[in-house]
Amino acid sequence: MKKYLLSLLTILFCAGVSFAGVLNVGILTQLNTTKEEFRNFMDGALSAGLWTRYDSGVVDSDNNPALFTFYDSLLAMVMGLDRGEIEEIDVPEAVGKYILSQRPEYFTAAESISRPVFFAMGFRKNDSEELMQKFSGAIKAMKDDGTLAVLKEKYITNFNVPLQPVSFTNFDGAQTVWAAVTGDLPPVDYVDENDKPSGFNVALLAEIGKRLEINIEVIYVNSGSRASALASKRADVIFCFRVYSWDGTQPDLPSGVIVSDSYFDWTKYLHIRKK
Repeated sequence: MKKYLLSLLTILFCAGVSFAGVLNVGILTQLNTTKEEFRNFMDGALSAGLWTRYDSGVVDSDNNPALFTFYDSLLAMVMGLDRGEIEEIDVPEAVGKYILSQRPEYFTAAESISRPVFFAMGFRKNDSEELMQKFSGAIKAMKDDGTLAVLKEKYITNFNVPLQPVSFTNFDGAQTVWAAVTGDLPPVDYVDENDKPSGFNVALLAEIGKRLEINIEVIYVNSGSRASALASKRADVIFCFRVYSWDGTQPDLPSGVIVSDSYFDWTKYLHIRKK
């Protein structure tokens, strides 16, 4: 009897996160959007035909995408999936491929497309607009001369694990800019097992620092702490999402933050589950 009850509890714990046909999906915490607001945003995207999920049609009974659970870090979200708190996680395609390469017990349950998301860097609105313009100029120059495409190819399209730490050029007496990375979107935003920032975002920072002849110092924060790191001036620049939608809203953009030109984008997300 005890063995039966234990088995039953295990089944309920691992599979009991979905009720009445509602799918519970983990995503990284949005900086200026509650779970309810994000759900409404995604409902609108579905209604407008800007969000399409490719699988067996697993949505809730109202044909809405899902219920969402926010996590402040990728590690916490993956642990939530392992513990059965959520049924799947929703991550950009590049991040999903990285996770699948490290966790063979996971699989792609579905793909969603037509959800345009653009990476941009965040700066304080009240005192960093000039810095933002300089970073945007460097990003544009890297797009024009092909450097950005080379970095994408090396660190995203054909990434190899472990990713090697990135070296920064030091300029004596130059301005120092503190940049916060999260490690929550590998191989785009990546921190290795020794807490050394690496990956595409850090390589991008190193190239921008070299072009602007400024010194870049990198600090590590979790995804949910980006806005506070910027507001407290612990960081001068953070990596955040710029989301374009049918009405021009940017759900992940905190108040008082301005963003650079975009440097990376995707339209496909992977929904990952545990086998």
